[in-house]
Amino acid sequence: MVARSIYRNEPVAGRISAKAFAEEAGCAVDRVVRHWAAWQDAARDGLVLDALTLVPGIDTDLPEGDLWSRYYAPPGASSDKGQRVMAEAEAIGASYKKALEITGHRPAMKAAIWGDDQTAEAAREALFSRPQERAATLARALTDPDTRKVAKAEQRRLDRLEYVRRVLQEQAAKSPAGQAVELSLSPDDLADERLDAIRDTCPEHDAVDNAYDYVQELLERAVRADPDLFVREQRARFARAFSATSKNIQAIDPDDLMAVADDSLVDSLTELQTKVNDLAATLRAVSLFHPRVIS
Repeated sequence: MVARSIYRNEPVAGRISAKAFAEEAGCAVDRVVRHWAAWQDAARDGLVLDALTLVPGIDTDLPEGDLWSRYYAPPGASSDKGQRVMAEAEAIGASYKKALEITGHRPAMKAAIWGDDQTAEAAREALFSRPQERAATLARALTDPDTRKVAKAEQRRLDRLEYVRRVLQEQAAKSPAGQAVELSLSPDDLADERLDAIRDTCPEHDAVDNAYDYVQELLERAVRADPDLFVREQRARFARAFSATSKNIQAIDPDDLMAVADDSLVDSLTELQTKVNDLAATLRAVSLFHPRVIS
């Protein structure tokens, strides 16, 4: 009816404008125009006659109904934005109708992103694939404290998630002192709900933190079960603490200290010296009676 009844651009005798047709049909002008464009596209492919060769009121043969969807574009498709959306949908093998529908329901799109992790991940991937969006997001992250905090928390979640999944795959982990420890996880360990939760595609922060803490618990248990490993772990931990303390003390400039010294600083330094002397005396005493302990 649209093809045989309306004219486009220049008036044609016996035909009416798309606006007049829309008013008579009780629909939007854009919908009428989209039907006209679909018919003309089908005509260029030889499926139907050119619209201007049809006579108002005279029926004509129509192609199979399922072919119509190849030519009829959803609302918004005729705009520049619609053309871009359709091109991107075609490039990734998605439904352009669904893509155009989403552009018309932005509040619903926001709700889906807020409520579903996989939808949010798809949105994030799409945004970050656009250089201008990636640059703008990074700029906001560098200037906004809340964004930096969220980004830091998300990176922490991803790091812990990768750590736990690697432990499950290799059944080994590094201790806090850097020693490689075989965990030999039992079926009960592997079936623990804390580990089971991180097998989701995108587990929540709490689930990842719980799994990470459980792996640390298993690691500590494995270290304590091996006396030699436990001793090496403790020795490495104390060596690291002594080294950090020594570096911090050596970094103090006596002249700067003298400029701000007061009774509280003197008392703190005296207490620290007493503690160091006590520890050294204890180690010397132990070495006299149990030389193998020190060695």
